[in-house]
Amino acid sequence: MAEQTLIEQAESKQSQLMRHFIHLVLTNRLSHAYLFSGLPGCGKRAVAQVVAMRLFCQNPNADGMPCGQCPECGRILAGDNPDVVTVEPDGQRIKVDQVRYIKDEFAKSPVEGSTKVFIIEGAETLTTNAANGLLKFIEEPVANRVIFLLTTNKSMMLATILSRTQIVEFPPLSSKAFAESLRQHQISENQIPLLSGLTNSMDAADELVADDWLAKCQHELSRWFNQLVKHDDMAFVTVQTGLMPLAHDRDHQAVILDAIVLLWQSTLQAKYLSDETQSAFPELQTTMLEMAQALTREQLLQILTAVLDTKKALAGNMNIQSILETLTLRILADMKQHV
Repeated sequence: MAEQTLIEQAESKQSQLMRHFIHLVLTNRLSHAYLFSGLPGCGKRAVAQVVAMRLFCQNPNADGMPCGQCPECGRILAGDNPDVVTVEPDGQRIKVDQVRYIKDEFAKSPVEGSTKVFIIEGAETLTTNAANGLLKFIEEPVANRVIFLLTTNKSMMLATILSRTQIVEFPPLSSKAFAESLRQHQISENQIPLLSGLTNSMDAADELVADDWLAKCQHELSRWFNQLVKHDDMAFVTVQTGLMPLAHDRDHQAVILDAIVLLWQSTLQAKYLSDETQSAFPELQTTMLEMAQALTREQLLQILTAVLDTKKALAGNMNIQSILETLTLRILADMKQHV
């Protein structure tokens, strides 16, 4: 699959917001300071960069969008335009020295155009001193300066910065846009449905696929489910030998339970909805249909209720192995009762 251009990324992730900001540029109503808030990978940086491209583009399209092809667009994409300043955290924080650099650039006149654009990624990581140093430039707008603060956690921002910027909430990506982002990140196609059901954050998705954890989880859950549908007591052993080695910590334990919820929700859907219904486990579609046909609606709902209760049990600090073993025995008993 061809890699998306920056403009295509912004369009697919946040079309409405991107068009809104292009309209602000065209009508000369762009403010001096914005705080873009949203999940990692939701398109905050892409939108900010597209706005910067539009401010400098030599050949904008008829719909007002930057062309993405002219030398100025190319320089912004390459990070080579002195009037577009981008700052990212140095390690875990944005430090005072970096804000000092921003101040120096803020004081300089535009070199290539009539505007200077500042994009600050991870704005929530500004140290208190750095944030206070930046505050002066937000409080005292300078003509032809636009600053975009990008954050995944606005609650960590200074209240004074929040009150002096226009806050723009970026909604989570649609399922289609998130799936496309996963593809652009070279995520395996057979992992995309499950990932889309588990999270809407690219950072979280990257963590789940690291060290093949998600692939191993899919494999073990598929094995467990196939054993259940065959009334095979080895499903109990799979909990111990297959799933428990993946339950490293609370976060991974919660994901395993979330995946089991998705698995049984998909099984219930298989009983009543069309084959085209998106399942988190498409590779198990035939097995889920077999399971769904073997149980009544009431039995499936009882199992799904028990599955949902596992999340409450984990929140109540119950041992994850006990949770999974109890659930497995419950499902096996229900299956054998209705052979």
